[in-house]
Amino acid sequence: MTLKEKTDFVKKLYNILETPEYHAYISWSDDGKSFLILDPQEFSENVLTNFFRHKNVSSFIRQLNKYDFHKVKSTSFVLERYGPQVLEFKNVHFERGNKSQLFKIRRKSSCSEIKLGGEYPGVENSFVFQDHVVSSIRNLSDKFESLTDHIKDIKSKLSELMYDVYSKRINVLLFDEDVNLSIYIYSLLRDHNMSITVLDSQGSLYPVIKHTTFNFIVLSTTFEVANSVMGYFRSFDHITPVIYIGYESSEIDIYSLGVNDFIKKPFSHASFLSIIEKYIPKR
Repeated sequence: MTLKEKTDFVKKLYNILETPEYHAYISWSDDGKSFLILDPQEFSENVLTNFFRHKNVSSFIRQLNKYDFHKVKSTSFVLERYGPQVLEFKNVHFERGNKSQLFKIRRKSSCSEIKLGGEYPGVENSFVFQDHVVSSIRNLSDKFESLTDHIKDIKSKLSELMYDVYSKRINVLLFDEDVNLSIYIYSLLRDHNMSITVLDSQGSLYPVIKHTTFNFIVLSTTFEVANSVMGYFRSFDHITPVIYIGYESSEIDIYSLGVNDFIKKPFSHASFLSIIEKYIPKR
């Protein structure tokens, strides 16, 4: 392994610290004998992605450890100035304005490298071959770590995507004591990417509407039950739309319950959707 290969990481780090545009994310300490990562998250997004094959701060710190950089306890002045999230690292040969000393910073040998000469005496005197083997091991190790970090990033982004998808689903409560009608209404709603909670008893309905938030509620029941449910629901929720499905013909009495819309039984597919679509959030 050449001197250049051994010091590439260190030189890259030094050059980053000497670049003013990155001083908002990483900078020298006041005495120039250590450096500070001011905000790991911001550093990951704005610096790592520009110079390395990943944006994983943990991987970057592992690399620092391999080159004998040590995390040091920041002074109270530094913590007050930058906040508790700041990270500070130091190496005796890594100082501001002392680039000529960087060659002294060598990557630490792993246990497998130390054992290599002992297990194979014939290799001890073959420095070229040993360097080749060590270099290959290191490269494989770096690639494996990079791949691991890349997989972690993919998993994280996938989790965010899945959360985004599910958070945008429309949450609907359907209450109907008639199982057959409930199945029919459910089939009409499910085609609109809705998460549908179906209940068929008053006893189970009250705790659900008290502790769960819905985009809208569909009540398919008798006027008496709807009156009881709405009296309870509107005592603490005056915002969530409620659509009542029943046989009543007097809309004045129906709306006095506190419902937002009424669908008269029997109803058609089209008439049902024309009401429901008013309460589906626009994309």
